[in-house]
Amino acid sequence: MKQLCVIGIGAGDPDHVTVQAVKAFNRVDVFFVVEKGAANDDLARLRRDICDRYIEDPSSYRLVSVDDPVRDCTAPAYEAAVEAWRDERALRYERLIEDELGEDETGGFLVWGDPCLYDGTLAIIEAVLRRGRVSFDYEVIPGISAVSALAARHRVALNRVGGAVRITTGRRLA
Repeated sequence: MKQLCVIGIGAGDPDHVTVQAVKAFNRVDVFFVVEKGAANDDLARLRRDICDRYIEDPSSYRLVSVDDPVRDCTAPAYEAAVEAWRDERALRYERLIEDELGEDETGGFLVWGDPCLYDGTLAIIEAVLRRGRVSFDYEVIPGISAVSALAARHRVALNRVGGAVRITTGRRLA
């Protein structure tokens, strides 16, 4: 059966990559790299650099790129625009998994920070599974989030005695 690893790779510092992530890197046969245009080439390059740094056998994997669909950031209905963008991403991911991943291979998506915090990759992977066209199992490898990295860098505890920790997007601060 096809396998996927959704791997958190930290907040941009290659030293934030966890041992668990490195072990997952070395199991992956095909890394799927989402290209977000020339303005974000440095992000794709950093993903490649992380692979070069941590994968023991450079001949054991390959990179397959896919263009990220353009999201309409001007749409008045923000949530609907994100949903449409995710639907298009799901179609592209489905094609990648179907066409580029062998039946007994493991594919990998490298996700900034922690895939369970903010990132939509997990929702998109679930949408691909719900469509039922391609079958696979997946696991999520947590990463160090920007929240954790910033709190540590500034020596700030995120909690207070008896208080809650609230994490939100910049859009919600207003």
